[in-house]
This record gives sequence, structure tokens and C-alpha cells, in this order.
Amino acid sequence: LDDLIAFRKALIHDLSVSPYDPSPLLDLSALDSKLGFTDTSAANGHRAKVLIEAALSVNTFLQFPTNLGVLVHDAIGKRLRSQSSSIIADEIGSLLLQTYQELVHGLLGCADFWDGLVQAKAGLKRFPRDPELLELQGNLKKAFLERHKGLKEVLENENDIVASSRTGKIYQKKYPWMAQNLYIRTPELLRQVNAGLAGPGTCQVEPIVFGPAPLGPKRPARENEDVGPFGLFAARDIVAEEKILVDHCVTGISDMSPKKGKHCEACHGALVFPYIRPSQVILPRCCKSAAFCSRACHDIAMAGYHKVTCKKSFDWLYETRGLVGKEGCGTRWRPILFLRVVAVVLADLRERAKKGEPAVHPLQHPLIARMAANYPPIDKIQPDVSHDWQYFENVVASTRILMQLGINVFTDSDWTPEVIQTIFWRIENNANMGKTTLTGSQVIMVNINPNYLFLNHSCEPNVSWHGAVPSGDVSIEWLKGMNGEILSPGCSAVWCTAARDIKKGEELKISYIGNPLGTAGDRE
Repeated sequence: LDDLIAFRKALIHDLSVSPYDPSPLLDLSALDSKLGFTDTSAANGHRAKVLIEAALSVNTFLQFPTNLGVLVHDAIGKRLRSQSSSIIADEIGSLLLQTYQELVHGLLGCADFWDGLVQAKAGLKRFPRDPELLELQGNLKKAFLERHKGLKEVLENENDIVASSRTGKIYQKKYPWMAQNLYIRTPELLRQVNAGLAGPGTCQVEPIVFGPAPLGPKRPARENEDVGPFGLFAARDIVAEEKILVDHCVTGISDMSPKKGKHCEACHGALVFPYIRPSQVILPRCCKSAAFCSRACHDIAMAGYHKVTCKKSFDWLYETRGLVGKEGCGTRWRPILFLRVVAVVLADLRERAKKGEPAVHPLQHPLIARMAANYPPIDKIQPDVSHDWQYFENVVASTRILMQLGINVFTDSDWTPEVIQTIFWRIENNANMGKTTLTGSQVIMVNINPNYLFLNHSCEPNVSWHGAVPSGDVSIEWLKGMNGEILSPGCSAVWCTAARDIKKGEELKISYIGNPLGTAGDRE
């Protein structure tokens, strides 16, 4: 393993020297398959495909930088020490075949049989006699039909069968070559989180220990060391029915595009009568693709994430619904929420750069670092549970999003496939969902609430909670903030209330099971 990781490091160096040559990306894709990380193998194969398509002037809407095709031709010519157009064209053809082979290998390893068949078909259209692609196509077809047959025996709904048969499965694992400090949460992060909670004064975040208590006192973590898992604790005595936390966020999305103007782009509050008068809706001067419920939401967006997304069209994320279920955005919520999270992070990182502050890796940004993935125990060789993975959501969409936001995925070492998938793991483990019908039709909401996510699960919870107002029939009490103010109906906040009297220092816990927004299992 150490030798393979060392070889991988050498390939990364080659990529840094010649980032627009597909050849080292394909070598990296093949190596990741050997290491058992077929998700990054497929992602690196896809990046090679983007480069080759740019060189062939195919799918030019994906190009960033805009002269990507020229850069690819130049990189290949430099490696071959030739500027002959015919020699470079032959090499591009050879690399395209290898790209299909590696990409299909990766998709097979991710159990994404449907997308593997789609890519194998595309490859065989160009290279109809390639024995490797023909063999892979046969293996994929056999595996897909076996899965489809098994699903028909347990599922009745045709949409569910289609969705499940077209979804891949991978294990949630740490990437052994990624810097370990990208996985940890530090004392500095803990201080930042608690500074944000200081206003209400009802709760604070503290490190916790799952399982048996340690025999001796735990040594406090030093700076830049891992603090460990977090929990939310009462900072003072709290009486039953008292509001503990109203957790606002701008990281809430839904299956309804902001361009429709029915929800506030920042907080997701409803922008329809009778919840707001048309004259109260705030429209920005910079573009026509957003609307806001208040001047405060407008100012927050303009100072942050909207600077990154303004005048960039992401309609393609909403054009077709995701695979899972009849209603809502299905799996598409993942890339839509990924877009918002990344926009928040990029806006902040660019502002830090303007001020001359030290650069921060995306995984160490407070918004992403506070979220924990759900990795198996370190002594668990084979994880018990596999997780949904899809080529479009996890690879194609994320690559296109980053390109549209001005990230050069071929030269920026902060946005590698393993970093992107780690962000997906954290988002999936910390997102909460809800439904609202305030705008006339059912809308599926998915949010990352930055403080609510620290609440761990208990079968005997001491905190009750709710999210977005499901309809206009509920009491106005649902919308009251910490100081009695009324929040915008349909907003992405989460309200947490004491279910009983709670003593200072007691951990605050909710039940993920049976709640309108919850998901089973401990987040941490």
C-alpha cells in the first residue's frame, strides 16, 4: 500500500507539471482502481474525458479555462515532442479509448452499472471492436439485470425500481493519501463555533466520547490537534418549553429554482401573498435571477455566496428531477446543496485573500470542517453499510459546478476528486429535509443548519424541534425567533425547544427517528 501511495504521489507531481495532459490522469485513474477507490478512479477518468472532449471541440460548454482545447493540444505535443497535427490527433484517439476503459472500470467498481453501460455504449460506438470495452459491457449488463431482477422482487413501484437500479453503491472510507489534518476538527474551530452561540447563551458545543468512558481524564487537545466528535450542551439551566436555539442558515435549498422567484434565495422564505406583499420583495440590481424576503437577507447574500453565483446559470441542475421517488428533487439535492455550500466557502476564501489573510483549505473552512462524515471505526476492515453514489451527481455535476464558479479543477490542488467526495459525505451526513406547500405546490427542502447539526441522537431526547412551516395552517408560534420576532414562513431555520427541564452541563439530544426532518443514526 505504501508503495502504491508513493507512486500516486509521483503521478500527482506529473499532473502539477502538465495538468492538461490526459495521460497522467488516466494513470491516476487506473491506480485508484487498484487501491480500491473506484469513485476517485471514475472522477479522474471523467476529468480526462473533459480534457479530450475539449481537444475535440465536443461539449465546449464545460470548458474552463476557455482555451482548454488549445492547452490540451499543447500539452500532448510537448510530451510527444511534436507539433504534427496528425500525430497529436492519433494520440488523442488512443487516449480517448483509454479514457472510456478507465471510466467504465471505475463505474463498474462503484456498482453504477447503468452509467457504466451508457459509457461503454458510447465508447463502443467509437471503438466497436475493442475487446476490453466489450468484456466490460458484458459484465455490466449481467450485473445490471441481476440487480433489476432482485429489485422487482422487493419493490412494487416502477419509479423506485428504476431509481434503485440506476444508483451505484460505494463504501464511505477515508482516503489514505489525503492529509490527515483535513479530517480533524481543531480547538480553534470549537472556539469559532461557540463564539457564534454566545449570543443566546443557552447552549455550547463541547467534545464528547462515544462508547465507554476513558479510564483517565482526557488530555485537552493542543492547537491543530483533533478535538474529536462534538455535542451540544446546556450552558445554563433551561426550563421545559423554553427555546434553546433557532438556527438560521443560507445553506438551504429546494427542488424549486430560485429563478422562479417564489422563495427567498438566501433563507428560502416564501415570497407569495399572503406571507409577503409583492412590494416588500427585494430584487437585487446585479441580476434578475434572485429575490429576497428582506433587506437583511439581500445584504447577507450580496456580501457572500451571491457574489460567486451571480449571472451564472445553473438551470441545468433543475431541468430533470433526480432519480429517487416520484416527488421532489430526488438525488439532485446533493449537487444543488453542494453548489450553495461551495459558493459560501469560495466567497469567504476570496474575501480572505483580498485582506491578505492566510489561505484555508476548503475542508478546513468552518462551514465544512464543522460537519462530520460517518466513517466506520478504524478497526473495521469492511464497512457494514454502503452508500448511494451516482456518476452525474457526484462527478459530472460537481465538476461542472466548479468550472462555472471559476475553479480550474486541473490546476487547483484544493479541489481534487477525494476532496469533493469528502464534502459530499459531510453534506449527506448533516443535511436535514422537510416539505412545505406555502407556494401552492409541495416543495422539498434540504438544509445544512450550522449549529443544529451538533445535536446527537437519543431514544429519550430532551429537545424537540421542527423546521420549515409545512403549510399555512400552523400557528404563528412556529415562526417565533429567540426574541419573539417572526421569521419568514418557509425559511430554512430549525427551531429547538426544551422537551423538559434541563440542567446546566447536560447534553442536548434529539430523536432523528420519526421527526419531520431527521435521519436515523448519530451524525457524529
